[in-house]
Order: sequence, then C-alpha cells, then structure tokens
Amino acid sequence: MNMDVDVNNEEKSRVFDSNLRVKTSIRLNYEAQVKVIQDQIGDLEHIRNTLSLSQRKMAQLLLVDPSSWSRWTQKGHDVPPHIYRALQWYMILQEKVPGLNASYFLQKDIRVLKQEVESALTKRMDELVFHSASENDRFEGEILDLKEKLKQAEDAHGALSRHMKRLYLVIFFVCLALFLVFLL
Repeated sequence: MNMDVDVNNEEKSRVFDSNLRVKTSIRLNYEAQVKVIQDQIGDLEHIRNTLSLSQRKMAQLLLVDPSSWSRWTQKGHDVPPHIYRALQWYMILQEKVPGLNASYFLQKDIRVLKQEVESALTKRMDELVFHSASENDRFEGEILDLKEKLKQAEDAHGALSRHMKRLYLVIFFVCLALFLVFLL
C-alpha cells in the first residue's frame, strides 16, 4: 500500500514537472472540432492569407494581443478552440454578407461602416429579387408546360375511353349475334 502511494506521487510529479495536463472529454471534443474546422478553412496562416490581412490586423480582428497571434502560428503551440470557431463564423458571415469584411470590424467611424453594410445589403437584396423573378418566370413556364401535357393526357384518356366503349359495344353485338345464331 505504501509503495502504491509513492508510485502515484511520482506519477503526479512527472505530470506537473513536464507541464502536461490531463485532457477532459470536453477538451478532446473541442480539439476534434478544431481539426474539422482546419480541414474546412485551413490553418491560421492560410486563413490570414485568404483574408489578405497582416498579422497585426488579424490580432485586431480577433481582439487578441499580436504576441498571441505570433505564438499561435509557431509550431507546437496550441490555438484556443474558440479562435478557430470565431474565424469559421467570420468566414461564413463574410460569404453571406460581403459588406461585413475585415475593414468593417477594424474601422472606427461607425457612419462609414453603416453605409457600407447598407450598400452591400441593398445590392444583395436586389440580386436576390432579380434571381427570384427569373426563377418565378421559369417555374411559371414549367407549370404551363405541365398543364398542357396534363390536358393532352386527359384528351388521350377520353379518346381511349370512347374507343373502349365502342369496342365493348361491338363485342356485345357479336356475342349477341352468335348467341342468336346458335339459338336458331
């Protein structure tokens, strides 16, 4: 028993001496999510290059000290998972609302920012309205085509039904005639 306590103390001291920390299941989950995000949008330097921002501007965008950015981009240093999540959201937001680019978040004059965003949103709404109108025209054309095909199918069904009635009537008279011939 005493030997077990010594072994446990020795193991603990090794963990603390080497600055390793035990990872919880939540931490492992976050790290897995970071890997997925990295596969989607790349590592920090790739994202920075994609956004065409300097290291200093990236740090300002993320509201972190530039030394943190420098540390994170060195090999062997972990990036907090929330940084990747924030960058993922930023990339998605920038894709959906082009006016909300880095300059929007880094500028200080709110009136200029408001005008840029309103302009970008107005442009995007105009694009959506135009595409919606052309889509509506296309759908209306398809609906008219389908109505015409349905009418043709109904007409063909009506003609076939009339021919079948005539055929049944002919068969009935033939059977009646045969019956009368055999009867007489």
